[in-house]
Amino acid sequence: MSDHLSSLRAVQDPVIDLTDLYFFPVPDVPGRLAVVLNVFPGARPGTAFSDAVLYRIRLAPADIGSDAVLRARGEDAVAFDVTFTDIEPDTGDQGGALSYGADRAVAFRTGEKGAVRGSEVSIFAGLRRDPFFMDVKSEIRTRATRRLAFTAPGVDAVAGQNVLSIVLELDSDAVLGTDRSALWAATGESLSRGTPAARFERIGRPEAKNVLLSVNGNDTVNATVDLRDLYNLDDPFDVPPESAAAYRARLDANLAMFDQLDDATAWPFAEGQHHPLTETLLHDHLVLDVTKPFGEHGYLDVERGALTGGGHETCGGRWLNDDVIDILYSVIVGGWNGGPVRDGVDAAVIPASRAFPYLAAANPDPPALEAGAILDPSD
Repeated sequence: MSDHLSSLRAVQDPVIDLTDLYFFPVPDVPGRLAVVLNVFPGARPGTAFSDAVLYRIRLAPADIGSDAVLRARGEDAVAFDVTFTDIEPDTGDQGGALSYGADRAVAFRTGEKGAVRGSEVSIFAGLRRDPFFMDVKSEIRTRATRRLAFTAPGVDAVAGQNVLSIVLELDSDAVLGTDRSALWAATGESLSRGTPAARFERIGRPEAKNVLLSVNGNDTVNATVDLRDLYNLDDPFDVPPESAAAYRARLDANLAMFDQLDDATAWPFAEGQHHPLTETLLHDHLVLDVTKPFGEHGYLDVERGALTGGGHETCGGRWLNDDVIDILYSVIVGGWNGGPVRDGVDAAVIPASRAFPYLAAANPDPPALEAGAILDPSD
């Protein structure tokens, strides 16, 4: 379920639960980029950001290594830190502060009326429709049975749900200095406020934790260990070697399982070697080519171009309406040139728009989010 409910700690405290990250060029406005960080699955009217949590987005220049793996230069990252006050009783709103660069700061308030539009940076924060869509039960059943269990149509487990959303637009040259690199990596984090800050969650690509690092009985190194809380503690741009070794073992084992779901082998690799996708997925960030224009279907295209040597055709990154489940499953089951794998859910009930703040207005009466029922693969 993208990154919703992606650890025991997140389930217990949804205000730290990062659900999704999006990174794309602003449609029809050259030179501007947008980043969306969503938090709090199942948010309802009156749900608030925590005044004890720092929500951080980091953008770092990225390079394609000699091994065709995309790596971020974390030491050169630009951080965007967003904090909130408590709810104000008179208005029901929250005050917010965005800080970035050496000394730049923007004050704003939650909700559309509190959004700030600027030539350098714009920011919105508030309750919106969750743009993610997925047949969660069929995906879980696929892993449980080791057979593709998707149906047409599927059942969207996220239909009608809301999230708390932080939306940034920025002038790429003024804020990042994009002449430093064509490729930029994005990651999101929730941390405690204060010094030193403790990391609660991190997010890069969708389904890194809930699908790719899930416990399925394949990983003989960490057979029954839920790695997600450990994963969340790591700096996404500087993962400790001992942690990376555990994630590689899990990725190798799970990716080999996904490859066999159609009884064919798209990703051969020798015993003692790593799956061809493991190292790329271990570097868990969205990657965008800021020199290319907005495109609606770019997810994993930069990674594909790097690993195949053929270059990428689109901007990459992730647009709000990208069908990332179909893209991910098609790649891990059938390879870059295999047939499509579809979960039967092709779009959100109300798709995102191409205008700031992009996400649809919140559902005033969303269905209850029953985590136990959603994550139970039985009918």
